[in-house]
Amino acid sequence: MDALVATIVNRPYVIAVVVTFWILAPAQLGWRRAGFWFVSGTAIGWLMEFSSTRTHFPFGGYLYHPDRFPDELWIGGVPPFASVSFAALTFFGYSAAVTLLGPLRRTDGDVVSLATERQRQSMGVAVLAAILPTWLDTIVDPVTHLGRYWVLGDLYHYDPTGLHFDVPLVNYAGWLFTCFVITRTNQLAWRSLPPQPPPYRLPMQPFWSLGSLVGNMLFMLLVTVWLMRNPAVPEETPLGGILLSGVLLTLAFVVFTAIMVRRAFARAAPVPAGVTTLPRREAERRTRQS
Repeated sequence: MDALVATIVNRPYVIAVVVTFWILAPAQLGWRRAGFWFVSGTAIGWLMEFSSTRTHFPFGGYLYHPDRFPDELWIGGVPPFASVSFAALTFFGYSAAVTLLGPLRRTDGDVVSLATERQRQSMGVAVLAAILPTWLDTIVDPVTHLGRYWVLGDLYHYDPTGLHFDVPLVNYAGWLFTCFVITRTNQLAWRSLPPQPPPYRLPMQPFWSLGSLVGNMLFMLLVTVWLMRNPAVPEETPLGGILLSGVLLTLAFVVFTAIMVRRAFARAAPVPAGVTTLPRREAERRTRQS
């Protein structure tokens, strides 16, 4: 229990990601599917990392440093907070993919997704849901690799190092594979988990997960800027290149998503006169009030 508490106290940024998941996922999936995603995503993420630290599949060769964090929780030499992050980030990718592949519609100052259950379980959504968190990781990993110089700590190292600021390119292939497996596992499991009415709805709900992904990118850019002012970082560390790469990748992500959102709005058919596009419970409530 002490190790779990220490992990929670030492990793507030991970707790923020998990809290965000538990705000967004039930609103889109309902409690049952959200719970299954969290458990399955964490388990698959842990299994992939456990495998990679021993067989180099799927992320390439790297090693964690549990001896440098003796007060925190470790399972099989893998920090569980990293596995939990896979569950949350893959959901953000899935939710963003549903938004980008549309259709979307503006209604009464809000935006709603008109994606069908079939569309939500499609292969296209699974593929895009794997690409988006991997895109995020191309910004995150070069910075977390320097964790010894900020609050992350000296968590791991690659063996051997790779081409992208010491991150092996196979690491990103591993992210694609892992995120796809998590998403597709949940899509297939939903055949036995019928959809439930979400317990609540968030305003502008289709855009929250996109915002979460961009927020993580911006956080890593800020960490990079802070590292550039940290005298403990060796002068030969290519922080300028890491920052430039992160900025360009973030801008590309924003442009890509803006284009896709525009197309998603264009996919929605015109609304016939007198037909509401509000969620059913909200439409019924407004009808009673009127």
